[in-house]
Amino acid sequence: MEEVNLRVPREDDWPAILELAQRSLAGVPQPPDQREWMENRRSFAVSDGVQRHFVATDGERIVGYACIERRNAAPQGWYRLFVVVEPSARATLGAMLFGELRERLLELGARRTWMMEFEADAGFVAFLEGIGFAKIKSLELDGHAVVQLAMDAPFQR
Repeated sequence: MEEVNLRVPREDDWPAILELAQRSLAGVPQPPDQREWMENRRSFAVSDGVQRHFVATDGERIVGYACIERRNAAPQGWYRLFVVVEPSARATLGAMLFGELRERLLELGARRTWMMEFEADAGFVAFLEGIGFAKIKSLELDGHAVVQLAMDAPFQR
């Protein structure tokens, strides 16, 4: 891998982000199509709340995507995270993206961050627990078992 850089996504990045999101769910049996997930990230408006999103590039190739969102209806100081990387890159690129998101969360004054992940993606759930997230609850979403995980400030590394 060349040097990885972070930047704000451009409009022409979204097909590559979608492809990466689909590949990131390789361990989930019958994963849902990620188009709706992607459109939710793309259609987020300033009036919806706070959103910061980034792509990680290796040369011209997109190798990761990360996003921080806080909907206006969310409790003050609570931010949802999204991190998309190939399963084989979680320990390296995933950890780097979380480090960057941690800095942004601190700048935003976040008190809690949370994620929803497929229980079947046990490797990613274990990675998240390894960096300080704790499972809060399990539920079903569109026929898939998911787990909600959270971490409180100051956000471990």
